[in-house]
Amino acid sequence: MRKPLLRMTMILALLAATGVAGGLSGCAAGKASIPTADALGAAGGFSEGTDTAALRRGRDILVTECATCHRLFLPAEYSPEQWGGIVKRMATRASLSGEQAADLLLYLSAASRAGK
Repeated sequence: MRKPLLRMTMILALLAATGVAGGLSGCAAGKASIPTADALGAAGGFSEGTDTAALRRGRDILVTECATCHRLFLPAEYSPEQWGGIVKRMATRASLSGEQAADLLLYLSAASRAGK
């Protein structure tokens, strides 16, 4: 009686560990799809003189504000022009300041161009 119970416990533990590992790797893959400001610079995603601090702030807004209400959209899913309309529409709903909306749009536009 003890061996089947031990075997079942080991199988359940293995399945749980596999599920956790799979979940963690899925999270890591999702975050890798949202490039950092430094990665955009290395990939030539923006022109010289672009405010990298603003890009960092824009990415932070995307990850912390936008993702609180809906799934995290990847910058390459829309063109820079489309992002302009989306940010304009959503900034009011998200109570973003003008500077925050500008930083977000700067980041999304640069990341969109780099992802195409």
